[in-house]
Amino acid sequence: MSQTPAQSPEFNPSRGLHFLISDDRLTVTMSVKLGWLAGGDVNHILLLEYIESTGIHRDRIDMKAVEAAALDIQKALKDSDKSKSQLEFVIARGIPPKQGQNGWIKFFFQRAQRVVLKDDGSADFRNINKYVHINEGDKLATLFEGVPGEQGIDIEGKPVYPNPIDRPKLTLGKNVLPKTVADPENPSQQIKEYYAGVSGVVFSTDNSLTVSPELNIDSSIGLGTGNINFEGTIRVKGTIEEGAIVNCAGSLYIDGNVESSEVIVGADLEVKGGVKGKGKGVIRVKGDLHTKFIENAILEVDGDCIIENFILGSKIYCLGNIVLTGESSSLIGSEVIAFKGVTLASLGSAAQMDTTVEVGFHYKNDRLLNEGSLRLVELDKELEAVLPEIQKIKEIVQRTRGKLDEARKQKFKDVFDAYSKKSKTLELLRAKVEELRSARYNNENVKVVVRNTAHPGATIKYRRQIDKIVKPQTSFVMNFFPQQDKAMMTAFKASK
Repeated sequence: MSQTPAQSPEFNPSRGLHFLISDDRLTVTMSVKLGWLAGGDVNHILLLEYIESTGIHRDRIDMKAVEAAALDIQKALKDSDKSKSQLEFVIARGIPPKQGQNGWIKFFFQRAQRVVLKDDGSADFRNINKYVHINEGDKLATLFEGVPGEQGIDIEGKPVYPNPIDRPKLTLGKNVLPKTVADPENPSQQIKEYYAGVSGVVFSTDNSLTVSPELNIDSSIGLGTGNINFEGTIRVKGTIEEGAIVNCAGSLYIDGNVESSEVIVGADLEVKGGVKGKGKGVIRVKGDLHTKFIENAILEVDGDCIIENFILGSKIYCLGNIVLTGESSSLIGSEVIAFKGVTLASLGSAAQMDTTVEVGFHYKNDRLLNEGSLRLVELDKELEAVLPEIQKIKEIVQRTRGKLDEARKQKFKDVFDAYSKKSKTLELLRAKVEELRSARYNNENVKVVVRNTAHPGATIKYRRQIDKIVKPQTSFVMNFFPQQDKAMMTAFKASK
């Protein structure tokens, strides 16, 4: 009967073979300490036994590499110079995942921009894109949805997932026609193209697209037309008469005047005449305002206010710049509040009418702060009113040692849950109020530019700074920065 050859006492594969798995778990390196393998029979079968004992999936083992390693080990053991050295072999490999391609959206129309004030206080109108008009059949956008990656396998046979890809989606509104075509730059891939189904105005976000045809009114808006509520752009050849209600989700273009205070515009308002109010009601504009003059009106404008001639007896809240462009333009007997800057020719009048300019102030955040502060007080009172009931419930629970029927348990739980929920709401609101407290102010440099004269009776405000004009001041720029004690005043120099 044959016997298995006796192994050398030094032969210890458990100590001589070590397996190192890479961080990405896609390769296994076998480290061999030859000193522990001397005197033994090292073959690929022995190596496989130890490799498989580590949990490496058999399909991931490189059999040829294992056989080659066994031969190299045997050869090294016979070489006295190498018998105590250490060898390394890559003996298993996973399949790396194939990364995908990110998707993308490309628009083929310009996006609107705001007016930019130059350092000298003048307005740069050249970089303003008016509301985007498109024609039927115009290409609006191209969408590539991306190519997902392919799953790999690690050395244990487990899946290795590719990185997620960006898969943009384009939500289509009305009058947008899709078309699937081959990508000209990569014909093996398909892209989607989108075209305007009608002529009109394109409305877009980063992931939505719609085209609305314009509403053209060849008369004034008043009794003859009834009130107007339209989702797109409106062009009016006449005037918006007093008492008319206009709700325009797009831009509103008026050839005459705006004489009604019940006007809401979702984008830009452009008035070739002027805005004439009765000192009541508020005209709200989400975009920019362009007009010749404003008289006895109250306006809230989220963009820039561009006025050619004058503002008289009005109040304007603006989140952009207020720019009076005319050489003799003036702000008289009015109060204007701008989050950015104000530039004009004359501030106030020789009649010394009260005229106030405030810059760097976000009126909407201030309102939210006031509303939030009032709500904080209300919530505090509501929580305080519940405390006696909470205390009473705790006493009952202690007295009964928690032995309550299910109905009372549920009732007490509902009280505690309501209290906890209201407490969390209070803390969130408190944090938001603190955020709004600083968000009321513009943290960037803002300017007041007077190209001609500021008259006594005018006041310029910035945060806690109040500058009252007590004698005529001519051609100056006031630069305001956060945390300054006094505004820097420099001479105004007209750009050539």
